[in-house]
Amino acid sequence: MKRKMRGTALVLAGLMLLASTGCSSGGQTAATDEAEEGAWAPSGSIDFVCPYSAGGGSDIYARTLANVMSDGGYVDANIVVQNLSGGGGLVGTAYVYGKQGDNSTICTYAPGQLASAIANDSEYQWDDITQIAVLAYEDQTICTAAGAFESLDDLIAYSNEHPDEVTIGGCGVGNEDNVCALMLNEVAGANVTYVLYDSAGDILTAILGGHLTGGIFNPSECQAQLEAGGVDCLASFSAEPLENIQGFEEVPTCSELGYDIDFRMFRGLAGAPGMSDAALTYWQEVCRQVSEDPAWTEDYLLARGLTPAFIIGDDLTAFMEDQYETYYNAQKELGLI
Repeated sequence: MKRKMRGTALVLAGLMLLASTGCSSGGQTAATDEAEEGAWAPSGSIDFVCPYSAGGGSDIYARTLANVMSDGGYVDANIVVQNLSGGGGLVGTAYVYGKQGDNSTICTYAPGQLASAIANDSEYQWDDITQIAVLAYEDQTICTAAGAFESLDDLIAYSNEHPDEVTIGGCGVGNEDNVCALMLNEVAGANVTYVLYDSAGDILTAILGGHLTGGIFNPSECQAQLEAGGVDCLASFSAEPLENIQGFEEVPTCSELGYDIDFRMFRGLAGAPGMSDAALTYWQEVCRQVSEDPAWTEDYLLARGLTPAFIIGDDLTAFMEDQYETYYNAQKELGLI
């Protein structure tokens, strides 16, 4: 059973107020149609919230998902994507939380939201909204300047021989990048220092400029520099090899190197709390159809270096409980909570 942390999160209360009063796209909510007894289908507009800024990974995921839903004919309603960024994803999550019982409000859900909720002792934990599906994994890798190290073992050995000298860049505190750096130290026995940056691009610039030893990246973030020869990818953190991603076919996993690490970022879809069972079934079926559409599997996942996934129901609950424990324990270790 996961541990919940409740409290008087005044900052998050303010975020929720902001989201409910100033961040809606006109307040339009789709009506519901009972096509047949026990069934549900949307009408009007679908309010699809991305809790992060335009142009980022979550935004691309949301807009691609919306397009495949519409173009594939899986959703016969107008899907309106709106970006409600802020609070590490909690502004958008708070907005969805405030739509109790609304079957037509959905949002992207990613580890950043889960981690921010834990760190802020938020009332918007992962199971306080309706988890619908996980539709993709985005793997994490560690890259260093080309030729700096022969292998991950080499980096780990060097970090122990030169304490505090090896610096690994990441975006966010207590999130997936931070968890990967922590696993290098706690599981692989490294001695690296995690350094916070605003973006993957900033981390690459620092590595190429000799100001940073390495960084944690999704494949899409470092693929161009890897192919250009600017960086080497020493390992991936998932137990599954990255054989389906161009340029990463020969990258070893931490598990293959003998380290008990199996970690990857997820990209999911969630809905408002109190969503009806019929609506949940509807959205799960939509996600199943999307997960099999070539516009999703090839034009999005394969093209951007993501790994296919389709997790719903009890399997999704178990998956999210495990994710919660991973991030909770990491933040505890880091002294964030």
